[in-house]
Amino acid sequence: MAAALSEVYRIGSASAVADWELLNVVRGAGFDEAGNLYLLNSPFRVVAIGPDGSFLGQFGRAGGGPGEFGNPRQLDVLPGGRIVVTDMRRLAFHVFGPEGVFERRVRMALDMPDLRVVQNALYWTRVEVFGARPAREAAAIFSDGIRKIMRTDLSSDEARTETFVEAWAPPGTEAKFGSLAEVSSGGLWGFVPPLVFDAVPGGGVAFSDSSTYAVKITGPSGQVLRILRRPIVPQSVTDRLKRAEIDRRLAELSRDDDPGGNVPATARAMLAGFRSDRVQAIEEMQFLPEVPVLYALRTTWEGNLWVQRRGEEPDVDLGPIDVLTPSGRYLGTLDGRMRMPDEFGPDGLVAFIERDEFDVPVVEVKRLPPGIR
Repeated sequence: MAAALSEVYRIGSASAVADWELLNVVRGAGFDEAGNLYLLNSPFRVVAIGPDGSFLGQFGRAGGGPGEFGNPRQLDVLPGGRIVVTDMRRLAFHVFGPEGVFERRVRMALDMPDLRVVQNALYWTRVEVFGARPAREAAAIFSDGIRKIMRTDLSSDEARTETFVEAWAPPGTEAKFGSLAEVSSGGLWGFVPPLVFDAVPGGGVAFSDSSTYAVKITGPSGQVLRILRRPIVPQSVTDRLKRAEIDRRLAELSRDDDPGGNVPATARAMLAGFRSDRVQAIEEMQFLPEVPVLYALRTTWEGNLWVQRRGEEPDVDLGPIDVLTPSGRYLGTLDGRMRMPDEFGPDGLVAFIERDEFDVPVVEVKRLPPGIR
């Protein structure tokens, strides 16, 4: 089916007139229940935009004081309207009230292997390690990067974290975290089923950890209540797909070569050695026999599931998006021209974060028709 989206407003681009519209790198975004959109604009500010595209204000700046950021990496809006900014340099969550007034800082309770600490110090930690997704007030869910979905409670001065879902991993493909030597010696696998997930109303999650089309719905305890399936057969992995995946990962590694100007020379030397090991591991990568069917999964404010399949060329072409209800009723498939929104909001609002011809961020907010919200 085709989705006729209506444009609500558009901000950003190199031709933006107002200073607040000049965006650098949008690291996070989220709607509140009134339809206000909050953008974490790198390096150190949060911009608040009204439902009509008007400027409401901005907050946050560089520093070590209350409400000041060291290395903000992600923004999320909790159901009650509080804004949470994940700060990797401070190893903390900054919590702001609905008006952007700083309330408190919640420390991350860390028990990480040596490599994770090194990663944090050099800013190559993936946001998913600590990133929040609103599941209920004063709580969030995130992935630890090792096939688990975690739930963290942000109601006190220190975040309390527990495993919410143990996802399946093909035997032998489990991620290794520890010393650099341990990681360097671990083999890489291609086409491991991604762990994709999002919160559903009521405190549960929808997630997929399989190469097949299987979306699992949990209750607030993490127990799987139902599995939604479609009879779509995974694509077989060919020699051509193997070579394309190796080339893609090598190109991705090259894009991430420069860690920035603040990294000491000794750390740069260590990174160079680690990169050499990674290149060898990529060239010697092992592969699972099937390309996973699913690529991404998101939930709307009304609770429907948007499930994106892979295209003909894995991780290059994105396939169509299926829209399902949490109970498993199939509403339809959006054609390939529809991109997965970066954020869903109330009353059918969605945000798309793009870049213009000058590589400057542009944020487009549109409204979905009622049938697919």
